[in-house]
Amino acid sequence: MPNNKKLNIAVLGAGNIAGAFSTALKGIKEEYNLAMYAVASRNLEKADAFAGKWGYERAYGSYEDLASDDNVDLIYIATPHSEHYKNAKMCLEHGRNLLVEKAFTANLEQTLEIIELARANDCFLAEAMWTRYQPAYGIVKDMLDNGEIGKIHYVESDFSVPISHVERLVNPILAGGALLDLGVYSITVAAMYMGYNIRSLQVDGVITPEGVDATNVVKLTYADGTMVRAKSSFVDSDSNYVKFVGSNGYLVLSNTNCPETASIYDINGTLIHEEKLPILVNGYEYEIIECAQMIREGKKEAKSMPLSETIRIQGWMDSIRSKLGVIYPWETEDTIKHDDTQIWGISPAFSDEDPWDRSNTTSYLEIFDITDNSRKIAYECNSVIEAPNWSHDGSFLTFNGDGLMYKFDLATGSVTQIPSGNLTRMNNDHVLSCDDKFISVSDESNSTGKSRIHTINIETGETTAITPLVPSYLHGISPDDKYMSYCAERNGEYDVYEIEVGKPDSEVRLTTAPGLNDGPEYDSKGEYIYFNSVRTGLMQAWRMKKDGTKQTQLTFDSHLNTWFPHISPDRSKIVMVSYRKGDLWPGDHVPNKTVELRMMDADGSNLKTLATVFGGQGTINVNSWSPDSKKFAFVSYKRN
Repeated sequence: MPNNKKLNIAVLGAGNIAGAFSTALKGIKEEYNLAMYAVASRNLEKADAFAGKWGYERAYGSYEDLASDDNVDLIYIATPHSEHYKNAKMCLEHGRNLLVEKAFTANLEQTLEIIELARANDCFLAEAMWTRYQPAYGIVKDMLDNGEIGKIHYVESDFSVPISHVERLVNPILAGGALLDLGVYSITVAAMYMGYNIRSLQVDGVITPEGVDATNVVKLTYADGTMVRAKSSFVDSDSNYVKFVGSNGYLVLSNTNCPETASIYDINGTLIHEEKLPILVNGYEYEIIECAQMIREGKKEAKSMPLSETIRIQGWMDSIRSKLGVIYPWETEDTIKHDDTQIWGISPAFSDEDPWDRSNTTSYLEIFDITDNSRKIAYECNSVIEAPNWSHDGSFLTFNGDGLMYKFDLATGSVTQIPSGNLTRMNNDHVLSCDDKFISVSDESNSTGKSRIHTINIETGETTAITPLVPSYLHGISPDDKYMSYCAERNGEYDVYEIEVGKPDSEVRLTTAPGLNDGPEYDSKGEYIYFNSVRTGLMQAWRMKKDGTKQTQLTFDSHLNTWFPHISPDRSKIVMVSYRKGDLWPGDHVPNKTVELRMMDADGSNLKTLATVFGGQGTINVNSWSPDSKKFAFVSYKRN
């Protein structure tokens, strides 16, 4: 075909997406020698109105009439994705070149049949995943590759729009659900920027009574430990962005499907610079331009969105739906159930064992002596206990188990329950007062079921509420017992807060960096607060002044997620627990994992591993240093 030939572009379908496509086509048709040739609808009156509005030369009252027109050079299929298969099949049987709106079809079986038919009929075929064609992709890729935000550890994409009122989205007959409509963009981000060397995946979702996914969350772990969380929802509030979190900062795209800006922030959330991304008309123009070029060159698929990518993404969506149990009426379970080794490239040897199954667990309360690197089991039981505290007088340890608090006498080895009144759902976030007469706890017994901080008189069991807001997770008490530091979720962000005891309205936010900031505790002079933060992509140890200033990173691991830096009473050493990168999400601290107990000097120097244990959540969540700074307590586990 001559490179200067005017191409006749037609649209099959006359809905909103066809209008967006037409806006772009109208804006570029003169420069790229394209004709707004025809539109087809199942209703001639609607087709005539659409043609008149946008300037198409012809209007057809049936899709078959358009497919039969030999003057058409390219048909853009703009019907709902439940109709793409039969629409594309009909057009290809008439020998038409096609640009098919995403999702390409409803499942991989349909996709493969359409591709085979296009090849058999020597037709051009491409998927209209407009994000792939936009120059923004190359610009952002260069920004990531230049190292400004450092090594990427975590990527989050979210495309959520509250549009459950749209009938086709909730109708399984129309291939409804958030995934094919919105989630296809979120998972495409993973393929575009992070590639395919995937080690494992997890899929979660919320299914409607009609049997489609209202919300889906896909978590991918790559071979190098990088993680991607891709979410979409048609019931959640508006949320449309992509965030790449690196060791030196993070990059945010203004939206998932058609990014207009790329903003780079440092690790504390300060905007460094923002780049506007090019759009000629509305973003759809780039797919039109490339398809026209490919057709003129005699090519049969697009460079930016080759059919191999359409096959891959369609297979991913089948796999996700299979795991969610979303099966359309014309399918069977076998239609969308594929071998993950082929679809995702995942090794069949990978075990996705549930880390939260803690039945048949033996717990070992251990004491580590840093003077000779020795370990001693102080107490053993066939149930889950967690998070020892060491009393300031050195005579006992406390720990939680089954929602209650216990006291372990170091001299006798006896265990007694600490009375706690109506607090019966205490977790592993608790700290002793400086005089050892009170223990402050995080408890979920309230009507919200979320953690709230209380203080308990160890002798009488009398309780006093500290934080009016939930959730709040206690980690530190100042050396004068006047202040508490804790992790709290407020308006969707988890940050470090401080409150003055007895003044419920005195809560102050100390961290503002995006992502989880957790585990805050005071040093013995109340000068610094030590905490952990995921702001660099992996969880790392940090410290700051008590007022939240001078936030300083202490660990710079590229292969570990480090949690809960506990400062010794003499302020010389920090002990902490570290998970291997890739074993969990950077913002998670789950049980039943192999973890390292590590120690370093208070300034972050002389870092070393003391022990490797089976544990994680519950091992050393709170400060458990002995008062002489020579020992610390922790819990390890064994699965029976």
